[in-house]
Amino acid sequence: MTTLHTFGCSITQGFALPDIVRPLTEEYVKTLNRPCHWTDVHIYEPSNYAWPSVLAHKLNIPVQNYARRGACFQQISRQCAVAAPSIKPDDIVIVMWTYLSRISIQWPARTSVPLCNIVDTSIPSWRTRILPGFNKFFGLEPSDKSSDDDDARIKQFIETASNSYLDPLGMYSMYYNNLVLQTMTDGFLRATGARVINLSVEPQGSLEQLEEARMILDPSLKEPYNIPNPNDWYTIQVDHDSCRVILDPLIPPAENDMHPSVLHHSNFAEHLYTQYF
Repeated sequence: MTTLHTFGCSITQGFALPDIVRPLTEEYVKTLNRPCHWTDVHIYEPSNYAWPSVLAHKLNIPVQNYARRGACFQQISRQCAVAAPSIKPDDIVIVMWTYLSRISIQWPARTSVPLCNIVDTSIPSWRTRILPGFNKFFGLEPSDKSSDDDDARIKQFIETASNSYLDPLGMYSMYYNNLVLQTMTDGFLRATGARVINLSVEPQGSLEQLEEARMILDPSLKEPYNIPNPNDWYTIQVDHDSCRVILDPLIPPAENDMHPSVLHHSNFAEHLYTQYF
């Protein structure tokens, strides 16, 4: 039987939709016996209201939604790699790639995701609706084996490491390598025999963003290309237009959050059904 497999970040997970938001009742807060953290409210699971479930229902097939909040290109590629053995030739795979500028640092027991390495309020894009300096722990929880001093030291490392990418040298390298990773991920997914569709949460194309990053490099680094020119090898088709439906600013976002609402997800699933099926 055909299965729909979806991969991505919070927009594909359905972050902040009603069924994965836990009501903060007085009784529940008392059971915590500690200050409430935002992860006590937002459940780390895909929503049944998210577009993958809505689309799967329209297609009358089961869905496996591997997307999770905060995922960067590396984490989305990892989602695909882990799921690849379960993808069959008759299946449908939809990867909704996140912001090209998103950074993450991985350890066995923790993941830190500074949401965005650039904040430019002059660009009318969803990715800029992030408070400046929002390079903080994302879903990083203390453990029994960590102390306040440990967490402070790790947080300082994250801020230092992620802020280093604000340097144009690091930014271009990261963007370029993200496109390599995206191309390789698309290749091994297609090798399963499944139908593969690449979407993006960004209306701006990755090659265009990469070129913008190249233009702010030191002149001695810009050209000629000693590495393969991405215009020659980045040939995968990524839909950067459809995201305008799920990011429609005329529709109110999810309650108490900036993420897409139930209506956004419903409209997006309808759009994908019409566009691709």
